[in-house]
Amino acid sequence: AAEAETNVKPLDTAGLVAIASSALSTAFAQPTKDPTPTSEVSPCTLGCSSCCYLPVNVTVPEAVHAFWAALTAVDPTDLGNRIASASHQTRGLDGSDRLRARVPCPLLDTDGSCTIYDARPAYCRAYNARSSRDACDRLIGPSRGLADPNAVVVADPAPFDAAFAAQSRIDNDLEHAGAQSPHLDLTHALSLLYAEPSTYKDWLQGRVDEWVRSP
Repeated sequence: AAEAETNVKPLDTAGLVAIASSALSTAFAQPTKDPTPTSEVSPCTLGCSSCCYLPVNVTVPEAVHAFWAALTAVDPTDLGNRIASASHQTRGLDGSDRLRARVPCPLLDTDGSCTIYDARPAYCRAYNARSSRDACDRLIGPSRGLADPNAVVVADPAPFDAAFAAQSRIDNDLEHAGAQSPHLDLTHALSLLYAEPSTYKDWLQGRVDEWVRSP
């Protein structure tokens, strides 16, 4: 027990960023059981951002990690406007309505690239397609109206296993530190962190408004 306690990171901003960074780098560095065949070239490239219109489930450390990375990558005023707009447009929407709304992640740049790529949460890393980019655009991409029910997107399952492993490790790290680990909607979590960066302290004690929780 004493040895385990020495590995617990402090639950301040730096400690939470370290917890997220370590879990993400470890989980996604592991060899996968079902790797994408070398003969298959993933269509996921810079500017391919269809999956960035989906809600993202994050842990508290991932939200804090993403928030502070964004503050160094995007003009703070512009960042605040993006986050406020995205949160306002998606608040109260369920999964299908969120998809139909076509509201991009507030951390997405104008060229379709991620402004916090190296600090992106686990489930952002999980979306890797084996089907064509057009299929992704037709199903969940921008400016297409309602999703095309005939579009079929084949996802690579291995990164989803890694995302689950990363978040499970984070959950365990927080539990060992005596904190709770609610899962949050990234956009709404960012809106509260922008308004008050210490909001994460309430989350770690289980005080989370329902509209911020990940569905």
